[in-house]
Amino acid sequence: MTGSPDDRADGDLTGRLDADRPDALEPLLRPPATYLATPPGAFHRIRRRAARRRRARAVMVATAAAAVFGGAPYLVGAISTNGGDELAVPTATGTRTGPGPHSHSPGPATPRSRTSPPTVPTPTHRPPDDPSAGPTGPSGRTPGTSPMCTASRLTVSLGGGDAGAGNLYRYLVLTNRTSGACQVSGYPGLSLLDAGGEQIGAPATRDRRTYAPVVLEPGGFASVTIHTINRQGECLPTSAQLRIYPPGDTASLVIPGEITNCDDRFSVTPFAAGTSGNPSA
Repeated sequence: MTGSPDDRADGDLTGRLDADRPDALEPLLRPPATYLATPPGAFHRIRRRAARRRRARAVMVATAAAAVFGGAPYLVGAISTNGGDELAVPTATGTRTGPGPHSHSPGPATPRSRTSPPTVPTPTHRPPDDPSAGPTGPSGRTPGTSPMCTASRLTVSLGGGDAGAGNLYRYLVLTNRTSGACQVSGYPGLSLLDAGGEQIGAPATRDRRTYAPVVLEPGGFASVTIHTINRQGECLPTSAQLRIYPPGDTASLVIPGEITNCDDRFSVTPFAAGTSGNPSA
């Protein structure tokens, strides 16, 4: 280090004096720290939000617990109660037990509550004792009081017909040839036969429509409409004979008749009174 001892002593004294003196730039470069005051009502809002969150959690917990306990009876009901042979089935009014899917032991019969079987649609016709059906026989006889018209009571013939837009219609007519009244209700069975009596194709399908019983007094008529199409698509051989089963009878009548089933269009309506088919021409 250069310089005399006196110079070094003066420098050390000056450094100590400068250290004790505050820096003039310090207030500009390091201003005093200031703190923002808390906004009015902030703590109250925070507490309210926390309370709402606690209430929401309590509601969710209560809902989940209710769902779990509410479903418990159904879970218990699905458990086998008698070693797998009896199942407890929850119902609207309680629990019904019945044989399990793999039960083979007969066991004593026990009374069980049964639900009604599902309703199966039936043909839309009015029963014979329905007063709204009204009498259809010439004498005003109420349907249902006369026996069914069997093949032994009837004669069958092909009546007139109609055509339109490629469709062909022929009327099949039943006549009561006995001295007593009888009735027909619904559809006949109808098949096409060749000259040797062999059936051609499938029997006629049913043209779904409402119907009522028809009472035939001696010499009375009832008729259906046979629906085919005029030589369109694939056609089966034209029939030489027709086989007719009156409704509800296992005996049949065979008559001459030429009908051609084209493109699987061969259907028949239910019986109606008269000789002009159903609906009446």
